[in-house]
Amino acid sequence: MSLRALIDVTTALMTDGDFRNLLVHDPDRALDRYSLTPEETEALKSRDRWLLEDCGLEEWTARWVSALR
Repeated sequence: MSLRALIDVTTALMTDGDFRNLLVHDPDRALDRYSLTPEETEALKSRDRWLLEDCGLEEWTARWVSALR
């Protein structure tokens, strides 16, 4: 598990609107520069709260990411 990379992605999502938009519209390109496990990549692409929590994100962070549209 690469929790550090997952935290880096969520930090970027919270601070960079362009990156947030890219994740929603082109998740492969947005996540390409991060060393994520396949499970983390799938959780971020789907923005599934439960998968995000399974990958190690705290509940509030997982809920925030899952609400992105």
